[in-house]
Amino acid sequence: MKVIAAINGQVTSEVAALYGLHFARIHGLPLVLLHVVNPDDSIDSVEKSMANIEEVAAEYEMATERVVLEGSPAETVKRYLFENKSEILFCSTRYRQRKKFFNLSFSEKLRSMSLPVDLAEVRVVHVHSTLSTERIVLPIKENRMSVEKFTFFVSMAKAYKAGGEIYSVTVTSKKRRASLNLGDTRRILQKIDDRLSHYIYLARLMNIPLRLKHSITLNEIDQVLHHLSHNDFQLMIVGGERLSAYAPFAKPKPIERLQRYTPVNTIAFYLREKAR
Repeated sequence: MKVIAAINGQVTSEVAALYGLHFARIHGLPLVLLHVVNPDDSIDSVEKSMANIEEVAAEYEMATERVVLEGSPAETVKRYLFENKSEILFCSTRYRQRKKFFNLSFSEKLRSMSLPVDLAEVRVVHVHSTLSTERIVLPIKENRMSVEKFTFFVSMAKAYKAGGEIYSVTVTSKKRRASLNLGDTRRILQKIDDRLSHYIYLARLMNIPLRLKHSITLNEIDQVLHHLSHNDFQLMIVGGERLSAYAPFAKPKPIERLQRYTPVNTIAFYLREKAR
């Protein structure tokens, strides 16, 4: 098994690859630096980025490999992933106004494909956050936590020796919120605590400082952004599938809005397509 990092010579892809490096390191996996030749990319910049990442990997005595391919970028990466057994693909993304369906960015195309690996889509806000990550937050809706998402979250926390926070957001209507008394609120939050308690215990066994924080709100994304702006996090991990579901194509999807306004580096984690 390998960890794949897509490199295009931009500093954002280099940062995404460094997150991939630390994920690979904590799991004892080799790191593949993958580039698909593209006229928009500078091969000198690509090679420089790869050399920078290899230099960091050498400090940890990690195995790395360079792979340079030709073809349509997203389709070529997809073919490589099916031909080479891998665990996860890290790639960078940046917010942009959605235009036409056939004009999707590289990361958007990967996100729309059926891939045999997990996808970690990295939105870089602060380049140097990869050097010092002390606090990582994982927002979830109520008690909706998957084992896969939690595994990725604690992997990054363990790699950086960082403290973690699970931020549980309960969305309600104005009418419902106004009618909640103290007893109702306690029962709602206790139910969430009970559902997530085993994740807290597991983090303690792994020596990862982890706390659970709650919020009852009218709008999930607004509340998450407010929480980020009032706390000192260096990395946020979100479940890409949950945040991108059920939004009309003509309007910005929740995860796109979050990526546009996030004040911290964000990794959207998309679970691989399960074999049928």
